[in-house]
Amino acid sequence: MANRKQRRKLKENINDEYTQNMKTTIITILSVLIIFGLFYLLTVAINNKNRKLDTKEPETEEATIQYFEILGDNTFTMSPNEYYVLFYDFDSPEAIYLDYLFDQYSAEEGNYIYKVDLGNGFNKKFIAEDKTNKKAKKASQLQVKDATLIKIKKGKNVEYTEGTAQVIAEKLK
Repeated sequence: MANRKQRRKLKENINDEYTQNMKTTIITILSVLIIFGLFYLLTVAINNKNRKLDTKEPETEEATIQYFEILGDNTFTMSPNEYYVLFYDFDSPEAIYLDYLFDQYSAEEGNYIYKVDLGNGFNKKFIAEDKTNKKAKKASQLQVKDATLIKIKKGKNVEYTEGTAQVIAEKLK
């Protein structure tokens, strides 16, 4: 009989252990679910709050195409048959005055002028280290310094002016 009592007691202990393990497992699962639920609700609340703050439509800017700024590679290939190409660094101290000259010249009917930003990485190859090439016949031969005006007629370099903005202003008058 002692054996039977021990087996019954052992069975009760196993059942108690099993019940205890089931309780802790269920409590752990419920705790994890509650934490995930709280994170979900918190995320939804924050996102809805941000949506309410961003209720106005995003401003769309209409794309504008400008035809006056070109790359130095296009110096000899633009149209019409006669035009100027103004080379300068758009961030230089003289840039504001050169922009003004450009706008004034291009505003008149029949005047064609293009500009090349020497600060643009694609145009760095045209900046002269030592000597400029005033007789360049194609883009690969171009070597200019800041503030250079080239007159192109029928795809050929017919006039080359370099210097300050005042010198260029005289040529554009």
